[in-house]
Amino acid sequence: MFLKRLEVVGFKSFADRIGIDFVPGVTAVVGPNGSGKSNVTDAIRWVLGEQSAKSLRGSKMEDVIFAGSASRKPLNFAEVTLILDNEDAKVDIPYSEISVTRRVYRSGESEYLLNNQQCRLKDITDLFMDSGLGKEAFSIISQGRVDEILNSKPDDRRVIFEEAAGILKYKLRKKKAEKKLLETDDNLHRVLDILHELDSRLEPLKIQSSVAKDYLRMTEELRELDISLIVHDLKQYYEELSTVNIEHEQLEQQELQKSSEIADLQATVDELRTKIQHIDSSIDAMQERLVEVSAEVERWEGRKALMQEKRSNAEKQFQQLELSLKQAQEEEQELANQEEQNKQLFAQKKYAIQQLKAEIKQLDLSLNTSISQLEQQIEEQKNLYIDLLNEEATAKNELKHIEQQLAQYEETEERINDRSEEMLRKLNEVSRLKNEMAEKLDSIKKKLSEILEQYEKLQRQLKAASSSYEEKQQMLYKAYQHQQQLKSRKDALEELEADFSGFSYGVKEILLARERGELIGIEGAVAELLKVDGKYSKAIEIALGAATQHIVTKTEQDAQKAIGWLKAKKAGRATFLPKNVMKSRKLSPSQIGQALNHPAFVRLAHELVEFDEQNRNIVEYLLGNVLVAEHLEGASQIAKLCDYKYRVVTLDGDVVNAGGSLTGGSMKQQNSLFTRKAELEQLKVQLVQMEQSISQAEKVLRKEKEAFTHLQQQAETLKQQSEQFRQEEIELHSKYVELELEEKNLKNTVSLASSEKNTASTRREALLKQKEQMEERLHQLNLELQKVNETVEKLSKAKVQSETKKDLLREESAKKRSELAVLEEQLNQLQIQTAEIALKRSKLLQQIDTISQEMNWIQNERENEMTEEEIEQAIAECAEKRAQYSTTIKENRKLREDYQQQLSQLDEQLKEMQRIHKGFLEQLRSMDVKKSRIEFEINRLNNLLDEQYEIDFEEAKDEAIELEDVERIRKKVKLLKLSIEELGPVNLTAIEEYERVLERHTFLTEQRNDLIEAQKTLNETIKEMDEEMATRFKETFENIQQQFREVFRELFGGGHADLILLEPENLLETGIEIVAQPPGKKLQNLNLLSGGERALTAIALLFAILNARPVPFAILDEVEAALDEANVERYSRYLKKLSRHTQFIVITHRKGTMEGADVLYGITMQESGVSKLVSVKLEDEVVLVGQRSEET
Repeated sequence: MFLKRLEVVGFKSFADRIGIDFVPGVTAVVGPNGSGKSNVTDAIRWVLGEQSAKSLRGSKMEDVIFAGSASRKPLNFAEVTLILDNEDAKVDIPYSEISVTRRVYRSGESEYLLNNQQCRLKDITDLFMDSGLGKEAFSIISQGRVDEILNSKPDDRRVIFEEAAGILKYKLRKKKAEKKLLETDDNLHRVLDILHELDSRLEPLKIQSSVAKDYLRMTEELRELDISLIVHDLKQYYEELSTVNIEHEQLEQQELQKSSEIADLQATVDELRTKIQHIDSSIDAMQERLVEVSAEVERWEGRKALMQEKRSNAEKQFQQLELSLKQAQEEEQELANQEEQNKQLFAQKKYAIQQLKAEIKQLDLSLNTSISQLEQQIEEQKNLYIDLLNEEATAKNELKHIEQQLAQYEETEERINDRSEEMLRKLNEVSRLKNEMAEKLDSIKKKLSEILEQYEKLQRQLKAASSSYEEKQQMLYKAYQHQQQLKSRKDALEELEADFSGFSYGVKEILLARERGELIGIEGAVAELLKVDGKYSKAIEIALGAATQHIVTKTEQDAQKAIGWLKAKKAGRATFLPKNVMKSRKLSPSQIGQALNHPAFVRLAHELVEFDEQNRNIVEYLLGNVLVAEHLEGASQIAKLCDYKYRVVTLDGDVVNAGGSLTGGSMKQQNSLFTRKAELEQLKVQLVQMEQSISQAEKVLRKEKEAFTHLQQQAETLKQQSEQFRQEEIELHSKYVELELEEKNLKNTVSLASSEKNTASTRREALLKQKEQMEERLHQLNLELQKVNETVEKLSKAKVQSETKKDLLREESAKKRSELAVLEEQLNQLQIQTAEIALKRSKLLQQIDTISQEMNWIQNERENEMTEEEIEQAIAECAEKRAQYSTTIKENRKLREDYQQQLSQLDEQLKEMQRIHKGFLEQLRSMDVKKSRIEFEINRLNNLLDEQYEIDFEEAKDEAIELEDVERIRKKVKLLKLSIEELGPVNLTAIEEYERVLERHTFLTEQRNDLIEAQKTLNETIKEMDEEMATRFKETFENIQQQFREVFRELFGGGHADLILLEPENLLETGIEIVAQPPGKKLQNLNLLSGGERALTAIALLFAILNARPVPFAILDEVEAALDEANVERYSRYLKKLSRHTQFIVITHRKGTMEGADVLYGITMQESGVSKLVSVKLEDEVVLVGQRSEET
């Protein structure tokens, strides 16, 4: 098999269609840099299925389409076709020639063709898998791929060996098998979960099925006997009720007559009491008026005393104000005079200050004109002095620069000496370092031993962590199972709720008809509309009795329609509660009386349930007259307090009936409608709690898994450290060679330092001469500076004499300034004093105004006051009214005493009549209780017929049988009820459900066995593939290893190289390390080789793989670019040798490679951006390409 032809159009720089025909041997594709020759390699890789745009030197797949140039428009698609000769059937398809085509459009669509028939990418990948021709195989090698082989990690490097071993298809099959195994495990777990659920249901359903059959037999017998007993009891109760009604009517007549007499006497008593109340009201009113008049007298007398005292105080205050006013007016006049004097003195001081300022200004003018000329001369001499100083500074700077240069040369000589000594010290240090290398090797071995010990310790920790993780995983699985059980129970209860299980036949049919929309106005059964706390469920259930299955309707018409529907469908009977006609029967606190305060009283039954407010009348009708007590003893006491009028139910389900009868005892636990609803709510809460617990357990499991992963990472780190220490020995040898080179360099440096020292000495002597000349110039400048300094001293003395005169004038000016300051201070004090006088005067004027206002107010008060005569007259009028009120109160009190005496006599008569009337009422109440008890029993028995058997009394008489021994029949009924009760909740659908679940359990058991068998088969298949892959990998690796050693020696002309398995015991995952020892060097890691040595080593590995696993053809894209000419020749010779069994397409620009080629193709870019294929003779092309290589 070999590559026959490559056709390209629109791919990258190949705008026009080109075709390259290949022949067996070596075909070289050459051309200048940038001409597009590497695009040939990209085209072959792309057509074989490459999906990475980055590998094709692009950012997205559409980048491979010709993008246009300055003279051409972009193309809309790219197409590459590869034609292979398959005469030897290397590829297992029935064709002697294979054509593979790939197209991509700018819209993003792509297509693949195999022999011009559309196919999938997977078809092409599978076709060439393990043939060495895949997109990731070793048959297409570029320079970047060479670097990748060299730089990749040992674990990543094994991929190329796997391709050579032909185990990629096994790895793919293993991956698929493992995925299928996971799916099988998931399916098996699901089947096991379902089977576990069915196992938990199967046995209970079997028992329930048997119980259901017994239940149906006993309930049929019970119905016949129970109906007959009820009919017998009802006949007796109806006869007793008739007798009680006659007696009750006679007693009512007597009670009515006595009530009339009591009413008449009560009217007379009420009239007297009304009169007494009127008299009491009149007395109270007079008492209030008497108190008010007395208070008024006291107020007038107090006002009189207050007016006398206030008048005396006002007179005294007026006199004091007159005196204060006079004093304030006199003080204000004095301050006004003082203020005028200060204004005159202020004007005098201001004039004197102006005179002094003029004199001071004249003195300052005389001071400034006396010494200005002397100062100008001194300034000129100073400027000359400064110029000389600048010149001196410049000379000193030059001298300093020379001295610095001298110091630098001296320092240079010292530094050269020091450096020579340092070089010698370093030579000694190199010897010391060589000795340390051996010590480091020992240290490395010790560290490696410690790391291996830590690694073993981590392995033990990993084992313990794995056990802990599995244990918690098992606990979590059990939690999942428990959760599934709860869900199954919840689903079963919800299914019972949805099917209205537990309701009688007629009720169930009505509710189902409502769900189907056949009946409207059906609110639901009572059990559906009430929500009961589990604590009270038994009490409420007993209180309601059969009423739990009564159906609530919106209107009476809805109920009638439902009854008609039942008759038409022959679907049984039901009791209906129309909301629009049902009336509440709620007991009031007055009816219950003292029972409310009894410690055993819980509440009225309707207050212990939750319901929609719209259903209040229904709930109160059913439960409003039922009391709930904590226990039976308390219930009996509460019933007694209520005269046994109402039914009292305990939390345990015992009952004190109206009239005093008791019902109670033990009941077999059963799932009633309320109990089922409560259990369903409890299950929902438990499921939420279980989900929270599982979530917490999952978090703990995740943390343990993270800890386990962390330990694995630590183990991997230690493993990598051990590999690093193994390589460090090679690196230490490399450092020894570097030290030898350093010693040679140090000797050269010492020789160079001696030459530099001689040059520095010559330059230093020249600088010493320049220093002497500069010192002489500085001496001349010092003489000139002394002369200028003497002239400045003479001028300064003359200036001192002038300044003496100036001091005398300055003293006189200072005296004048002192006088001026004194005057200004006096003027300032006058201003302050004047301001203070003005402030005091303003305050006095305000005080005078205030005193005048107060005096006017006192005068106004005198004029507005009442006279003493007016106050005395008011006091006399109030005293007269007080005497009149006292007389009226005495008269009313006498009349009230007379009325009270008459009322006492009438009250005695009324009490006697009421006592007699109470006796009649007690007799009636006792008779009412008896009548209510009889009616209750009649209603109870009728309701029992209606609710339990869905028939009325007339129908029951038809069904009833003659009872010879009533008591024996009662005992038999009790035994039947007890037997049925002992059965507990009966699932009548259990028979059918048991058959259905048993059938499904059988099916899933078979499915489980099939999955276990499939699981076993898959594990065996994976094991076989692992063994096959390990065998193939080992054989191939050993073959490549031997070939690599031989090819390396041939390409390098000697030396040694090897391939090392890092984990020989783990052939399926072991990494592969490459070591090489070129001729004349020690064995070392690839990273320590030169670029050319590394490249040639990688080429040797590729050639070794091709020797061990020959491929039909291989593409080498400038793999020899980093080689020198000598190595290129070796590479070319070996390539020619391999071409006997492998076809090579070589992308190159190296002359040696081109000379070894059998066929040469040239790629040029005569038109910018467009690659062309040029056909030339082989000899001419070699010359042409050689010239271009020299030019570039």
